[in-house]
Amino acid sequence: MAAHSWAATYQTPMDESSWMVEGSIFECRMTHDIPFYGKGVFYKEAGEAATFDLKPSRERFKTGKASLVSEAPVWKPRGKNVNLGLVSVKQGKDPLTLEEARTERILAELLAGQKIVITRKPWYGAEQSSRVVLSSVNFTGAYRQFMECLATLLPVNFRQIERTAIYFPSGRDSLRPSELKKLEHIAVYVKADPSVQSFFIDGHTDAVGNRGENLELSKKRAEMVATILRQKGIPPDQIQVRWHGERYPVATNRTRMGRAQNRRVTIRLQKNGGPSVPELARN
Repeated sequence: MAAHSWAATYQTPMDESSWMVEGSIFECRMTHDIPFYGKGVFYKEAGEAATFDLKPSRERFKTGKASLVSEAPVWKPRGKNVNLGLVSVKQGKDPLTLEEARTERILAELLAGQKIVITRKPWYGAEQSSRVVLSSVNFTGAYRQFMECLATLLPVNFRQIERTAIYFPSGRDSLRPSELKKLEHIAVYVKADPSVQSFFIDGHTDAVGNRGENLELSKKRAEMVATILRQKGIPPDQIQVRWHGERYPVATNRTRMGRAQNRRVTIRLQKNGGPSVPELARN
């Protein structure tokens, strides 16, 4: 298509194309600056799916569907263009976020030397569409650094463990492997984030059996969870343990599923100031 058919093409010249990687065990980011447009950003937070975001310096696209195409660069005259489908965009400063599957696809296309082109009509009403281009020039080295960063990410982030429920079999104070894994994730995260300094542990049961026995069982469950966390390196003076028996159900005790939800120990984490997780700028 002729160049004059586009309202604007936002693209980094080949000799200026660069990708920047920054990250930590909490999050990783790979950014591509696009002159007169803004940035394209690949981002992954610990415990979350990877995403791709467009970060314009000002509004560009009209709300609707944009085309996503993998195009062969000029130095690959026999290369093929691949239509990657339509994606939803909206007018504003955060016009586009791609889910993990599409994010991984465009990463693969860039690694193969293709460029990624996002095309949509501009918000100000021009008939011609605008194009935003991600260049693959100097991408490979940055991609390697990005993958190395991803390999170091923690298994979870703070939001995922801030409030955790540990579930127990009926009448028992033993734990399944899936519940032990939750406690392991809490311990791993807290060792990396010194701002988490308080643990509130509360034991609960369903309503089956004697109330007094249930109160004692909830105590055993809560103390068991606290013991496991202490064994994993959580300071004892940061842990507060309480038990409530069957007093505070979160679901009906009339069904098997409801009772299973009530047989729990809840863990609430609290940050008490001090050094915290260094966050990368989201924009």
